[in-house]
Amino acid sequence: MTYDIEDCIDLFVHHLGSLTGKAGVIKKMAWIIKGLQLSHRISGHIQELKARVMDESDRYRRYDTMNISSMSSEAHLHRDASGSRTRSVDPRLSALYTEAERLVGIDGPKDKIIKWLMDTQGGISQRLRTMAIVGCGGLGKTTLANQVYLEVKNQFDCSAFVTVSQNPDVKHVLAKILSDVSGAIGGALADEHHLINKLREYLQDKRYFLVIDDIWDAQTWRIIECALVKNSQGSRIVTTTRINEIAKSCCCSYGDQVYEMKALCATDSKRLFFRRIFNSDERCPPQLREAANNILRKCGGLPLAIISISSLLATKPKSLDQWDKVKSRINYTQENSPDIETMAWVLSLSYFDLPHHLKTCLMYLSIFPEDYVIKKERLIGRWIAEGFIHAKQGESLYEIGENYFNELINRSLLQPVDIEDDGQVHACRVHDTILDFVVSRSNEENFVTMVGASDLTSTPTGKIRRLSFHKNSEGSVTMPTYLLRSHVPSLTTFLHAGQVPPLLGFYGLRVLDLENCSGLKNHDLKSIGRLIQLRYLNIKGTDISDLPCQIRELQYLETLDIRSTHVKELPSAIVQLQRLAHLIVDCHVKLPDGIGNMQALEELTGFSVFMYPSTFLQEIGKISSLRVLRVVWNYVDFQGNAETYKENLAISLTKLGTCYLESLSLDIHGHDEEDDFSLHLWTLAPCRLRKLYIGRWHPISRIPNWTESLANLQYLHIYVKRINQEDLRMLGSIPSLLTLYLFSDEAPKEKLTISSQGFQSLTFFKIHCYHMGLVFEAGSMAKLEYLHILISAFQVKSWDGSFDFGIQHLYCLTKVYAYINCYGLTAEEAEAAVNAIMISVDTIPNCPKLQIDRRYAPL
Repeated sequence: MTYDIEDCIDLFVHHLGSLTGKAGVIKKMAWIIKGLQLSHRISGHIQELKARVMDESDRYRRYDTMNISSMSSEAHLHRDASGSRTRSVDPRLSALYTEAERLVGIDGPKDKIIKWLMDTQGGISQRLRTMAIVGCGGLGKTTLANQVYLEVKNQFDCSAFVTVSQNPDVKHVLAKILSDVSGAIGGALADEHHLINKLREYLQDKRYFLVIDDIWDAQTWRIIECALVKNSQGSRIVTTTRINEIAKSCCCSYGDQVYEMKALCATDSKRLFFRRIFNSDERCPPQLREAANNILRKCGGLPLAIISISSLLATKPKSLDQWDKVKSRINYTQENSPDIETMAWVLSLSYFDLPHHLKTCLMYLSIFPEDYVIKKERLIGRWIAEGFIHAKQGESLYEIGENYFNELINRSLLQPVDIEDDGQVHACRVHDTILDFVVSRSNEENFVTMVGASDLTSTPTGKIRRLSFHKNSEGSVTMPTYLLRSHVPSLTTFLHAGQVPPLLGFYGLRVLDLENCSGLKNHDLKSIGRLIQLRYLNIKGTDISDLPCQIRELQYLETLDIRSTHVKELPSAIVQLQRLAHLIVDCHVKLPDGIGNMQALEELTGFSVFMYPSTFLQEIGKISSLRVLRVVWNYVDFQGNAETYKENLAISLTKLGTCYLESLSLDIHGHDEEDDFSLHLWTLAPCRLRKLYIGRWHPISRIPNWTESLANLQYLHIYVKRINQEDLRMLGSIPSLLTLYLFSDEAPKEKLTISSQGFQSLTFFKIHCYHMGLVFEAGSMAKLEYLHILISAFQVKSWDGSFDFGIQHLYCLTKVYAYINCYGLTAEEAEAAVNAIMISVDTIPNCPKLQIDRRYAPL
């Protein structure tokens, strides 16, 4: 019914748009008559919809909502042979009783965790320490934790293994821990407060080992944690969870560690697969090996998927056609095998734990093909256009969408791809097993209709809402006979333009995504002006060279992406798009005059300053709603006087800085040191800035004084000619700074120090200066997790004769990359510098990963 209401609104908007425009009296009269007929028709639709809404409302009131609750609580019951309902067994229970010799690929992770648990070096070994194992459903977290538990539990005074699950009875969990560690019976009769006190009293002087399996929310963990006394007996806790934030909340004390579980490698995947089917690693017939590789590729190293599919194949004839059939039908709506149902059940736990808005966003990923790398900005832009994201005070729609994206990664439902050193994720991929589950849900709800891919193609049960054209092995696609273009709001293609039906007729489109559509030409967009409800248009990576002037008709358009096309200049009609919020273009594309009138524009991804007269920069300053701006300052192709440009740019940036500007990139290109670029003309600090990127190819003369007043700044990338101690003090005073990239050509010969007073929030620090010596004081950068450093070992040695960089004071480090400039050192001194860093890192409790490279050969 919701879809029918949307269609009625779309019909009205479309015809309303077609009845506007300039015309003579006779034509206007004809339009008026046509409009009256349309109004009568739509009025009839509205009355029908109103009656249906009233009927649904009456039925809802008549329905016994109490029965709904009882039915939902019994959804996991099934009927036995006698017809009575019994509670189903948790399929994960088998993980606790799997024989060790049947497990594959677990020895390495198990040994690593045990080594960490039993480490007796240093004073920290006697503290209570926690390791959280995190990963998506089906990776084998419970199996791994259980194998660790079985191997080391006898080395502790007492131990317990408890499972929490999604809807835990915390009192029962506490009673189970008490029973296992002390042998006490009847604890379940006590309340939570009493159980916590009893546990704390018993564990006070014990060296205990606990495994808390399958935690889903932080509140449950906080209650359990209250009972786990922090003694100095060398106690250890292992937790497992699918959610990264939960893992971090379990490991908030000094010396704790998060262990991210990985999928099986190709070799171990084959061993597990063949062992389940043939009871041997090597007995697979040659004619089945290619089919086996295809199936394993789809399983993606997920042990649960491999076990489920191999158990299914073990019951079928060992023939190629049977294996190919299973591969094409690995879909939870097509196979009724108990093993497939187990896999679907495990994955459904993560899905049904999502809030409604994240379920919708996850299902939307069924639009994309298997193994497709989905760019974050593209996905969020589409979510916004589809109406999945709703505004909140103080946050932009993109920021909310980014939170959704990060939460799905955090819950291990998306695999992060294209990850920066500082942890920023720019793209994602969906594991094939999870994608199959999502596609099955999408089919059930008629959410996405896929055309092309044989094993994913869906047949809609109603009107098509989102249409996605996929490639298939034959390379040809047959258009479905049921396709009614006028009611399709979203169209995405991964095909050649010649295989996609003409856009004319898709008048209800709101999202049109033609990214990398090969063969797309200018004439394919000639009817684009008829799609008046379009909100999102993506032609990135196509052969389009000109945008038609009819684009002015797209008055609802919010996002336009034309990167990596042949477009060199935007038509003047662009400035008439009063709702356009995201103009995503390459910096060499010339923008039209009057861009200052686009008051809805929030994102402008690039323009090259010297392509325009200096007055153009004043136009940019008029776009008060800008949140994201990239400016390219290229001296290389400019022969005139740049001072007027500098002044106008400073004036515009000052204006924008007092409005909504949150992200600013200044890409500076220059000939030599004579091309000085300074930000000192910027009179007022851009107080809302969260991200500032300055430099890349050419440095600025100095760090502006207003930098330390950027209270909201979280990300800073800056390239400066010369760095000094005052610059470090100024940068260290930015209270919210999380990520800092600092590059410099020169540094003073005296010692530069990172003091304990600054950089209180910093988690990532990358600093490059070949001639700089740098030392970290005790207590400095208390939250730093990743250090990437290029410094001069000779400068450090020249101060006191040692190679003490102070890295040992950075207690929270998890990763260190040290690039040492050995110029001026002997071979022995260079080796001593490397050893000094290795010794410093070895003393850090988190056991950071260390990589050391050298620049310049020693003397």
